[in-house]
Amino acid sequence: MFTLSPATVLRPEPHGALMFQQDTAETALLDMEGLDALYFLLKGELRDYPVFFVGYLLEKGFVVRSPSDDDALGRVEAVRDAAPATTAPPRSLAAPETIHFSVTGRCDQACAGCFYSARPGSDVEAADAPFSLFEKVVAEAGRVGVFQMALGGGEPLLHPRIVEMVRLARQHGIVPNLTTNGNRLTRDVAAALKEAGLGQVQISLNGATEDTNQKTRPNFQATMAAIEACREADLPWGPNFLVTRNNLAELGPVIELGQRLGAASVNILRPKPPTTESDWLERESLDAAGYRQVQETLSARRKPQPVICDLKPATCNLQPDTRITVDASLTFLLTDRSPEQLYRAGAWGCSAARKFITITQDGAVLPCSHVRWSDVGEGEFMRAWWESEVFARFRAQEDTMRGACRACPYLELCKGCRAVVMAFGGDFADSDPHCPNSYTN
Repeated sequence: MFTLSPATVLRPEPHGALMFQQDTAETALLDMEGLDALYFLLKGELRDYPVFFVGYLLEKGFVVRSPSDDDALGRVEAVRDAAPATTAPPRSLAAPETIHFSVTGRCDQACAGCFYSARPGSDVEAADAPFSLFEKVVAEAGRVGVFQMALGGGEPLLHPRIVEMVRLARQHGIVPNLTTNGNRLTRDVAAALKEAGLGQVQISLNGATEDTNQKTRPNFQATMAAIEACREADLPWGPNFLVTRNNLAELGPVIELGQRLGAASVNILRPKPPTTESDWLERESLDAAGYRQVQETLSARRKPQPVICDLKPATCNLQPDTRITVDASLTFLLTDRSPEQLYRAGAWGCSAARKFITITQDGAVLPCSHVRWSDVGEGEFMRAWWESEVFARFRAQEDTMRGACRACPYLELCKGCRAVVMAFGGDFADSDPHCPNSYTN
């Protein structure tokens, strides 16, 4: 017999359901056939069930072996009944799965290539998000079934009520995560965040050695101390590695460092347009050849098994408790697998206005953190979800794309990065200039 894990939540989607495992941040989108199979599995009436389906649900922790649970069965039945009447905008979920919330524009250091902080030459204000704005957003997020909130900035640990924000998100059934430079992540802060219900903390680290890290970030020792604080507090953590020309050779060592220290994940980020005028993005962005090297590094470390997405396009196991994730703009790194494999793995590529959104500290609702276009404010993200013309433009990329990406078999699963395309002089609909694949370059 099987039942839902206590950490599994579901919500209805058009013609199916979205399932989320709160402990592991795994998500799965089920069609009606899959939702029916889950229902009859929990009811004990699923006959000749597909071994892969049930094995996947067990492996990812969505279900556990246990006597039938009427409450779990009732939750699945309610979602199953609601799904046929659930609606969503084109190419989108019924509501965001994740909200990226910038709790402040302030930061206590100035890093090369920073994409969002109040520093000389930036138009980002050195202001904190009002707690009332966060309360409004998190209440609506809980009502519509948002699963996760990523708290960032600026430096979120500068916000005087950050622990309260974490606790409030949990009270509304949302898993809060946080990204930090690590300077203020002491043992006491890590313990307080753990107690408040933080899911995971991502700590920016751009090299496995101080010499490499300091080319973009000045705080290697503080970062390592923050990692140790998380380990002592038993707070899940992972490094955010911004891969550039200067530190490409450190990708493997950073992955190994994360493994050795017990990171929950190693997250690889792509350079995005900074908020200050400079030639940094042009100097540090990898070209197609550089991204081929990244592909080779990842392929050498990936186990030959299917992968399923969480916040990022894909994950692959490194060892039982460590995984590697790539941000949505790096989906082209995953094309050593077929489109069908990526689809089954849950790849979305650019998920802006489809799976996640960003809300700034002044309440502007954005399709993503890197294209700061907004036609809806005051944190009213569900109004933006349904009415924003900016969001509609992002959802129409498959129809408007020009150039090599237009004919790419991975177009619907990738779409490149609009922020990078425009930063390098292209139009919104142009192809990604850094794709490493031969059919687009």
